[in-house]
Amino acid sequence: MQPNITVVIVEDDPSVCRSFAECFEKTDGITLVKTTASVPDALTYVREHRPDAVILDLELHKGVGNGISFLTALRQMPAAVRPYVLVNTNNSSQTTYDMVRALGAGFVMYKHQEGYSPEGVAEILLAMSVLHQSGLPPSAAPANRTPLNEAPVSSEEKEKQLTRRICAALDSVSISPKAVGYRYLIEAIAIFVDEPVTNVSLIIGRRHGKTESSVERAMQNAINRAWTSEDMNKMIANYTARIHSKKGVPTVTEFICYFANKIKNES
Repeated sequence: MQPNITVVIVEDDPSVCRSFAECFEKTDGITLVKTTASVPDALTYVREHRPDAVILDLELHKGVGNGISFLTALRQMPAAVRPYVLVNTNNSSQTTYDMVRALGAGFVMYKHQEGYSPEGVAEILLAMSVLHQSGLPPSAAPANRTPLNEAPVSSEEKEKQLTRRICAALDSVSISPKAVGYRYLIEAIAIFVDEPVTNVSLIIGRRHGKTESSVERAMQNAINRAWTSEDMNKMIANYTARIHSKKGVPTVTEFICYFANKIKNES
């Protein structure tokens, strides 16, 4: 079943807003709800429209407020109301990236990185919904403590929260959302969060009408490209498990187990 992801854009550059609007108009499964350069208005739209995702510019020079203040205010809302936040920014500071992640952002896109496009952002948003599409059981999502003054978190919201955490983990080691194996890795890690299995590629292949070997190959290719094209200091910082492969790249199973265990331990 095709997802229908509703999106609010918080951006002060009209040309960027137009590009996203044109992209989403041609993209099945994404509906643009509102566009604004005002943080107060954006928070109102979140309360009124309950969007699945927000594309957030951090520096609203021609608007009102900034992305940090939006994220800070969003943390005060009930968990069931908070959308997935994809930060879309001209800022390339790692310190800033760490800050927005700590404030709850699920993904960070640098507008000037190689290969950046609205279509790439759309791919990430569609990947966010992969658990819901795949019909994973509610037990695949980690338990979340809910404050007494907040409404209980639904099974669907738990699935979304798990997907956000997995996307952030893949982003931390620069797994490209454009890679075919990206969506497969999301599903595989989610399965292992619930319970490790010995035939995860076969399970995912049956869902998508693919062979077990093609799914395995796609996931390994996505991992290989990240390890051979990015700063190794970043990899070492975000992937601390021992790599047994002679190629110096994690195997699919090693990679999936590492991030599934990391997510479970952080729950």
